[in-house]
Amino acid sequence: MSKRIAAILLCLGLVLAVAVTGVAAPKKVTITVQMFSGPEYDAMAPTAKYWNEKYSAATGITVNAVALSRMGYFEKMQSQLVAGLREPDLVHPFNMALGQLRPYLEDLRPYFKKAEVMTGPDGEKYSLDGLLGVALSTVTAADGAILGMPKDMSELCVYYRKDLISKPPETWPELVEMAKQYTKSINPKSPTEYGVVLQGKYEKWTYCSALETLWSAGYEIFKPGDKEIAMYNADAVKAFKVYEDLYKAKALYPGFDNTEYPEVSAALESGNVAMAVQWNANYFSLSNKEMSPKVWDKIALAPPPGWKQADGKIKRAMYVQTINLSLNKKSPNKDAAMKFLAWSTFGEGAILYAKYGGSSPIKQVWQAKDAMMPYPVLAPMVSEYGRSLPMHNDMSELVMIGSSWIQKVGIGNATAEQAAKGLPEEMAAFLKSR
Repeated sequence: MSKRIAAILLCLGLVLAVAVTGVAAPKKVTITVQMFSGPEYDAMAPTAKYWNEKYSAATGITVNAVALSRMGYFEKMQSQLVAGLREPDLVHPFNMALGQLRPYLEDLRPYFKKAEVMTGPDGEKYSLDGLLGVALSTVTAADGAILGMPKDMSELCVYYRKDLISKPPETWPELVEMAKQYTKSINPKSPTEYGVVLQGKYEKWTYCSALETLWSAGYEIFKPGDKEIAMYNADAVKAFKVYEDLYKAKALYPGFDNTEYPEVSAALESGNVAMAVQWNANYFSLSNKEMSPKVWDKIALAPPPGWKQADGKIKRAMYVQTINLSLNKKSPNKDAAMKFLAWSTFGEGAILYAKYGGSSPIKQVWQAKDAMMPYPVLAPMVSEYGRSLPMHNDMSELVMIGSSWIQKVGIGNATAEQAAKGLPEEMAAFLKSR
């Protein structure tokens, strides 16, 4: 009897709500946004909290932001998706993994046609045009499918000591010569011990960093318009030779084969190196007086060098990648998840996410008149030179093969000629074995 009375009272409450407001109370739903731990989740947690406090009652949507360890995150996420789990609703892959995960992710294009999704809870209208073009390209498949929304965008650029270098190198051969000039064992008058620090550890980002040298030289992983590996390319030889020449001259910062983001950052902070190719995120600590007292006012950014062409122009390439939120195909809350995703990608939520430490790749953040550094410097570089890896089921494995060859050349275990031949052969053999 008591259950029947409770049901009657609930119905009466809904009727009264409609009578008073003229609108039925929204259906309540909780969506789960699963990210890996770190600054990205640290930016999402307060953004989700803001949504819950301000918009949950009006929309009926409550956001549960959860973090898993960065270590093994991809494997955990992949196992969830392959198993067909209904949660999490939104997952957090790098664009490099989207090709492999495509069978388990929603194509978002139909949702962008829904006015309810593309209108914020504050009434703001959204458009894909609000995203930086290069960011959108990282999540777009060859057939046009959009497999996620970029939440953070990272790019690799040149960091240099502006107190020592008045004009950063424009070509890779210039970078090699400048690195020699600022290496004390070559030039005893050099104010720095070493000329340049580059990533060389056997992990994905070593090849990503080297792609700026390779792409600008004319190298591509695949044949044009094809998924077949492009075999020996003479242009790749000169790109690998940059690493070979730096190794032979001993102008590379020590420990190349164990160097990734933290080691590059530490080398720059020490003041013992003149240049680096490094992720944009490092700028915030390197320009902080307390965190980098030796160099905080001495660091500047420049686009990656390139290769001079026959017409005198310089061809450059800037590696860009995104970390995204993608919609689980098995989610029972797709529209609700997309409403939050649109708000946190295009609207007020994207601004908050950037405020809390994220790197929202939208024009409102990157191209605003009052945009914080380094966005005003990076925005034109990304627009002109930015590009990313194409989607491929085995891209992560191909990238690791690439990193192994970069490392071999950088420590003297392979010549540029051997790498230019061995890299595509190993990639092709791997794909053939799949």
